[in-house]
Amino acid sequence: MRLRDVAPILEAEALREARLLAELLPGEDDLTVHHLLGWFHWFRHRATLVRTGPEPGQGREQEQEQDRSDLRIAVHSLTASFLAGEEDLPEPLLPLVAENAAVYAARLLPELRESNNPARIACAARLWERIVDAAPLGHPQRPVHLTALGNVLRIKWRRGGRPADLDSAIDRFREALSALSEAPGRPMYLYNLGEALNARFERTGAIEDLEGAVALLAEAARATSGEGLYRALVLTGLAGALRARHERAGAPRDLDGAIARYREAVPMFPPDHPGRVESLSHLGDALLARFDHAGDPADRDAALTAWSAAKATADIL
Repeated sequence: MRLRDVAPILEAEALREARLLAELLPGEDDLTVHHLLGWFHWFRHRATLVRTGPEPGQGREQEQEQDRSDLRIAVHSLTASFLAGEEDLPEPLLPLVAENAAVYAARLLPELRESNNPARIACAARLWERIVDAAPLGHPQRPVHLTALGNVLRIKWRRGGRPADLDSAIDRFREALSALSEAPGRPMYLYNLGEALNARFERTGAIEDLEGAVALLAEAARATSGEGLYRALVLTGLAGALRARHERAGAPRDLDGAIARYREAVPMFPPDHPGRVESLSHLGDALLARFDHAGDPADRDAALTAWSAAKATADIL
């Protein structure tokens, strides 16, 4: 880009016309105008760097502020284009635009968990794929975006998607765990990958997936402290994987471990949480299985108590 090519775009008149165009926007859904304005302010930002260099000297504070404003407006305007699937975007700006788009995409995740609209879920998966593609390796938010993509792919699989969707979710969860640079958030990444592997084991019966799930969920449980809802979810996930391994291999210690984890998890769920019903029900099933193996009447009685508590909890939901 040469100075004589960009000088007109830096003129005050060009900026006034762009602002007038923005004021005339008929609504937030006018993507064409947003797209043009985004490119205009991006070119102004680049032109300022060409004219002044990346580090303007003293006395250029006003120009620097305008440059920051151009960059901010470019990102905001082109985010709408990114969300709409537009490919014609400034490549150097993609990481910033994608990061801005991720804020909007994240707001849709709770709705997607309840959605039965395959087209909407598939659209969300494509959006998160683009966000991940725009985040360079080493970007601090890349593990977060990979996790979001994995969650959407898992939702897609649960709503009648292909087995490949679950495989892709596992790949994204695994990559997110590998890309994680700090330990504090590690239990969540371990849990996501462990649960996805357990889901694939239930579909395929692949023992390596079950062993991987047990190892990951056990590590997540060891790394999760306190008595909150998240620890309850980790413990029930581990209990389910241990019980599945007991059903596969018959090791009594796996069944004992599952019962212990269910018992620890139940009081951590709020009284009106669906997870409490599920954990109590599974606890009853596991206790009855141990009664069938060992014949201890205390396990049979405890199973009946757990099922009764599950029914009572379900009645108030």
